[in-house]
Amino acid sequence: MDRVFQIFITSTDADLKDERQAVSNTLAKAGYMPAGMESFPVTDQQQLDYIKRIIDRSDYYIMIVGRRYGSLSGDELTFTENAFEYTQSKGIPILAFLPENPGGIACGTESEAPLKERLDAFKARLKTGRIVESWSNENDLCMKVVMAVATAVNLKPGIGWIRGDQAINPKLLQELEKLRIENTDLRQKLADLDSDKSSPRSTPDGLADPVAVELLIYRTEEGTPDKVSHPILLGDLFAGLYGHLLKSPSEAYVRELIGFWYRQKLHISDYCELSDRSTIVIRDKLEALGLIKSRSIIAGFSNHIAWSLTEKGRRFPESGNIPIGHSGSET
Repeated sequence: MDRVFQIFITSTDADLKDERQAVSNTLAKAGYMPAGMESFPVTDQQQLDYIKRIIDRSDYYIMIVGRRYGSLSGDELTFTENAFEYTQSKGIPILAFLPENPGGIACGTESEAPLKERLDAFKARLKTGRIVESWSNENDLCMKVVMAVATAVNLKPGIGWIRGDQAINPKLLQELEKLRIENTDLRQKLADLDSDKSSPRSTPDGLADPVAVELLIYRTEEGTPDKVSHPILLGDLFAGLYGHLLKSPSEAYVRELIGFWYRQKLHISDYCELSDRSTIVIRDKLEALGLIKSRSIIAGFSNHIAWSLTEKGRRFPESGNIPIGHSGSET
């Protein structure tokens, strides 16, 4: 399920408006959702509270520093530093960017000694506990921001936003809860299997369970797919997937593989694939039996799930009567 990460962008002074706008445009082109203070000018505490709500919805926080500290709010801090402290308290990743050559920035320098001292102190705070990038000009700043955000997404993926039509249906959550309860029993069966060292290739009882899978058959390219249900033994399905699981395929490819097999078996000329719901059911059952494990992988700016065999899964030889063929390429 694709997610879009929201990134809050701010700076120490309004004179960096052009730089902020350039960073915002660059992040938007890279597939992120930028948000910044200029979208809602701060003039009082009430608007600062509104900004905090926007920060709560953001996944990452960009802090751009120039040569000026900015105007003070009622508590002797700039609104920017107030927002920074709030973000830090929420544990949201902060990506800071300080000028490599402050003298080369077009905006002026703080002339008042107290404000200059506050700016220096704020820079010191930014350098504590995080990696800080240095920037020399607008283009250099944009490039380093995009690279830093991509790295942060890999190291600490945020929650992000998803389309409403891609959100999980509440009924599906109820079904998943039922599966969780069933998985407890399956794990017990798996523990019993582990205790029998004399027969490492014996088949778990769970593989003999029938599973009703739901196929999506696309009669036309733009029409709503037909939903067709077919029963199948979980063991047959696992045996048919065995050789492909050795290559750790993506979950999307597994859906395509099963759909390709059914297309051959049922002599269907139209494209079909396994539904998301049935895919989750099969994945949970095979994981509960300890035969596969799934992991989240990032490709570009998208999140995917990959399946792979566990050591226990590898002990079962490739057999069965599901001749799942090749269709397309793995992703």
